[in-house]
Amino acid sequence: MIYLTDDDLLTDSFQRFIDESTKDDQDVIANAELKCIGVIKTMLKGRYNTDLIFDETEPIRDEFLADILTKLTLHKIFGRNAARKVPTDVKGNYDWAMKQLNMLNAGKLQLELPSPTNTDGTASAAPMFGNNTNPDFYI
Repeated sequence: MIYLTDDDLLTDSFQRFIDESTKDDQDVIANAELKCIGVIKTMLKGRYNTDLIFDETEPIRDEFLADILTKLTLHKIFGRNAARKVPTDVKGNYDWAMKQLNMLNAGKLQLELPSPTNTDGTASAAPMFGNNTNPDFYI
């Protein structure tokens, strides 16, 4: 695994459940984590230097981000078992993690992680987003 540790997964699940969902392929956990890192990179690349954060040799660890990644990864691992549905608590954790990613993407939450940089090494400006809808506008 690149960013997570076994302890991260065991904080949110029992080893027995993880083993049941991954016993047929030893690479399941690493592959699930890699896919979830891809989701996080896609959602946060405009606000954070995700290549530096998820560097394979020396990642920059943030416990809140690790918690989000843990919940996404466990959802992906448990979702492989087609014989049963994903438990509601795992689904709830997944929903919470996606909500946090959306808030990070919108700038409502901020992490103490490196910002994206330009090619010359200077910090690039955070993207600006706006919404000019007015739900109370009636004709």
